[in-house]
Amino acid sequence: MLETRAAHDLQHPFHDEHRLNRWCRRLLTVLLVSLVGLVCLWKLDRDASSWRDETVSYAVGRRSLGELWHLVHNIDAVHGLYYFLAHLVLAVWDDGVLSLRVLSVLGTLTAVVGVQAIGSRLGDPVTGFVAGAAFLCVPQVQFYAQESRSYALVSAAVVWATWFFVRALQDERRRWWVGYAVLLLLGGWLHVFALLVVLAHAVTLWSSGRVRRLGWRWAWVITCVGCAVAPLAVVSIGQASAQLDWLGRPSLQDWLGFVVPAAVTTALGVSLRRQDRGSPRAVTLPAIGVPLVTVPAGFLLTVSLVHPWYVDRYVLYGMSGLALLVGQAVRHWQRIVRTQADPVRRRHRLYAAAAAAFALFSSLGPWYWHLRSPASRTDTVESYWGLTVTVPGDPEPVLFQPARRRAWVLARPAAFGPLDDIALRQTPAASGTLYGVEASPDVIRRRMLRHREINVLRDRPGQPLDQTPAEITKRDVLRRHYRLCWVIPVNGGESAIFIRRDVAATNPLCAPERDIYD
Repeated sequence: MLETRAAHDLQHPFHDEHRLNRWCRRLLTVLLVSLVGLVCLWKLDRDASSWRDETVSYAVGRRSLGELWHLVHNIDAVHGLYYFLAHLVLAVWDDGVLSLRVLSVLGTLTAVVGVQAIGSRLGDPVTGFVAGAAFLCVPQVQFYAQESRSYALVSAAVVWATWFFVRALQDERRRWWVGYAVLLLLGGWLHVFALLVVLAHAVTLWSSGRVRRLGWRWAWVITCVGCAVAPLAVVSIGQASAQLDWLGRPSLQDWLGFVVPAAVTTALGVSLRRQDRGSPRAVTLPAIGVPLVTVPAGFLLTVSLVHPWYVDRYVLYGMSGLALLVGQAVRHWQRIVRTQADPVRRRHRLYAAAAAAFALFSSLGPWYWHLRSPASRTDTVESYWGLTVTVPGDPEPVLFQPARRRAWVLARPAAFGPLDDIALRQTPAASGTLYGVEASPDVIRRRMLRHREINVLRDRPGQPLDQTPAEITKRDVLRRHYRLCWVIPVNGGESAIFIRRDVAATNPLCAPERDIYD
């Protein structure tokens, strides 16, 4: 038996190398998973804070299935599947927004392992490991890994759809196309803009010279997925004007946030392509990575010149393309150093690499720390707790400016005590909306004037003002009939106490010499 085994090994000398690669891949996967756990679970509670988008996810996730169905018929259908998943998670474990952040951690873990799988498939285990680690190091990835929103899950679905796409290009068996279709369908239902990745895949298909042979299969898959996601897309487009009215056209910061990664990725892709001695039509990491970074984000930015729909998180998955090329570039550099005959030059290159890595992480370290602080978000919901004062039987009159700032109360209404929500006509759950339905301007005016004192929870000065009739009425009544006497600024907003002018003279809060911020 020993002789037979030895003869078999001599006939197949690649077995040992294959076995070594398999064990190396498993070890690197374990290391990467451990790294993701350490990074993503570090300060996951963000100093016991949350912000308004997360409270919306949590409040909606706690609604009944019937109320969820009512909601997506009116607004936010694009996040309907995520809200359903949030509902299931909270039914099992309800620890506030922390429960939903764990879901995002799992999504990030899945995406990082997917990036590693693509890098290992088109490179080697070390390339895959570095690519996965590079994806994890992207600040935006860490930001949404600890966010109670859908974007980490969307990235996971898109990355694994790309892995199945690569396998389908290499193997052509039906199971890879089926897996590709299922992952695209999942990504599309998690967020419609996930399907922008098919534009990147189209570029890869063309650049690899496989359009004639595989184009019809790819087109058939895209058609089926498109038909399955079309109902969600139609409803979401109909809701876009109400849901994305806060967005403006892309700013200089948006363009720079796209151009810089796209330029770095393209430069790496061109350089690595020149070093590759394989077929120019092969499926390579540059052929996958460059379109992932440039095409979805570039397309959405261009569309946003007419219809402002661009937010970088909608195409977060594009950063996986940059990570793949970083993984290949680092692996290529490591091979150059290893083959360097001159030990002095090799040592100098290692020192230069160590210095570059130290400089990079020295600059990113404070950023990573900031991402895990309450100040990294637009506001802090918990900072509003205790800003309302109520006594039994006498709820404090409160006004939200604009109405969507009612999100500050949604997750933990008990923390505010009984409130007299002056403008509210119908609650969010009952109305099938995110923030409730407010009364008509005349009713709001009449209700406001009943109160001698109103606590206005609002944005900080300088923010764009909503021009709806209800918001115009709120501002007009406060300006004409009330006096601002006390302001308590908090992260992302403020509590402003307005006293009606006919009683302001006798109220100590409105004393002439008093600083309203004191």
